[in-house]
This record gives sequence, structure tokens and C-alpha cells, in this order.
Amino acid sequence: MLIHITFLEKGGKCEHNDEELPESRIAYFRNVGEYGGKQNKELMESFKNWAQLNGLLDHSVILGIPQDHPNRTPKEKCRYDVCLVINQDHVPEPARIGTFSGGKYAVFLLDHTKEAVSGFWNTVFSEIEKNNLSIREQPIIERYTLQKVNHHLCEILIPIQ
Repeated sequence: MLIHITFLEKGGKCEHNDEELPESRIAYFRNVGEYGGKQNKELMESFKNWAQLNGLLDHSVILGIPQDHPNRTPKEKCRYDVCLVINQDHVPEPARIGTFSGGKYAVFLLDHTKEAVSGFWNTVFSEIEKNNLSIREQPIIERYTLQKVNHHLCEILIPIQ
């Protein structure tokens, strides 16, 4: 079961929906270093420019995937990938090709503001517990679609059993 919980600054209402993401081929850029810094923001902008220049951005979903647990990996070695789901075997450089493993996720819709994201991280694990969900050992994912970004929204996906 996948829970879709809306976490917006004006309200905090919860909606529940099921979703399972398929295994997918991805094109990605990677940054190695501390999470949350300006490098990750610059990586996202660089990736979006690359995707737009190569005709890959229209109707695409961008995923931000921190690959390492920041409490277990030194901050200077933390890997952060920004990627798109693709169908082709080759993509223009400097992108790399990889695989997104998919699976079940609890999807949280947030206002894309510092306050909403901070509030989300303060409450997400109690929401997971309240809904009797178990977290899988896979990265938590940020998901961006053009439609949601245009409405100042983003999604956080928590891998669940």
C-alpha cells in the first residue's frame, strides 16, 4: 500500500492514494559532497539546462536522489543524483545512464518552500508510524514535474515495504 499525504503550509491535510514506481532506465548527473548546499542547486539547474538543450525536458519527471545516508557517510563523500527517466540506450554527455529500482513509495506533496520542507521533515516519520508503514533501505527521493513546479509544489517519496 502506498500512502499519498499532502503536506502544504496552509492546511496539513492528508490524502491517501496507492502508487508503485516501475524499474526504469535513467540519465543522471551526480554531485559528491554535502547535501543541501548550493552545489546540489547548481547541479539541478545544470541538469535542467542539459535536458532542455537535448529535448528531454518536455513532460519529463526529474528525480533528485541522495544515494548515501548522511549519518553513515562522511559529508564530503555523499552522492546526490539528479535524473530523468529515459527510453534510449545512449544520451549526450556529460550524463550517465543508470537504473532506478522502483518499488513502493509513500508520496508526500509539499509546498516547495523552506518552511514546508522543514515542517515535513519534522513530522514525516510520525506520519509513517501513524500509518503503520515500514521504510525500506533505499534512498528517499525528490520528484519534480513541470506542472507541480509551476504551482510551487514538489514531492518527497519515502520507500516503504
